[in-house]
Amino acid sequence: MIRIAICDDEEIICSVIEKYLLLACSRLHIESEIDIFVTGSMLKNHLRNGNVYDIFFLDILLKDDTGISISNCIRNEIMDESAQIIYVSGKTGYDRQLFEFRPFSFIEKPFSAEIIHNTLEKYIRIYGNKSNLFYYKYGHDTYSVNLRDVLYFKSNRKLIDIIMLSSHNEFYGKMNSIIDNLSQYDFISPHKSYIINHQYIRTYQANAIIMVNGDEIPISKRKKDGMFKTILPNSRKNGII
Repeated sequence: MIRIAICDDEEIICSVIEKYLLLACSRLHIESEIDIFVTGSMLKNHLRNGNVYDIFFLDILLKDDTGISISNCIRNEIMDESAQIIYVSGKTGYDRQLFEFRPFSFIEKPFSAEIIHNTLEKYIRIYGNKSNLFYYKYGHDTYSVNLRDVLYFKSNRKLIDIIMLSSHNEFYGKMNSIIDNLSQYDFISPHKSYIINHQYIRTYQANAIIMVNGDEIPISKRKKDGMFKTILPNSRKNGII
């Protein structure tokens, strides 16, 4: 799943970009979620509420804001270094300030479906057809965490705890759906109540796995044989044992 934000004060431009993106996603077999914002303030407030995106399509000049200001919010306020910024503008010259935010591409208006397709295809070629972000909902809002920062997920009845090195979050969910979403990443489930990030294993014992923060994760009897077949080769490779 790739999350995309479009910000342009002309609704027709937003609709055209969305239409071309959906067409490109269909042809490239990509799952996507696209949100449209017609003011910079709307997008900034959405980001400040914890929402994140993999790709931004930003108009450089908005009626209420600029692409530079929004980019500054992305990079320096919410500290998102992994999102890719694509500027869309009718201007042929670009301010040097734009390069401070490491844009992925520039698209000049008017643009074609082919340009949008080629831009998205380039993104997939470089970053792959997956996001390193795990999305979850709490209330009516969507949040995300970078999977590289997650030590493990823990089921606490109806709540799921996301444990990281320096913090933790929680949301309502089911472990089965989480493990299905993480099948392409380096996560394993040694117990029905835990899904752990293999790169943060410090060591393992006969009936438990010790994470780098000292937390002890139980290994269920049913999963023990399968876990050791998975853990032992990877642990030797990663220097854990």
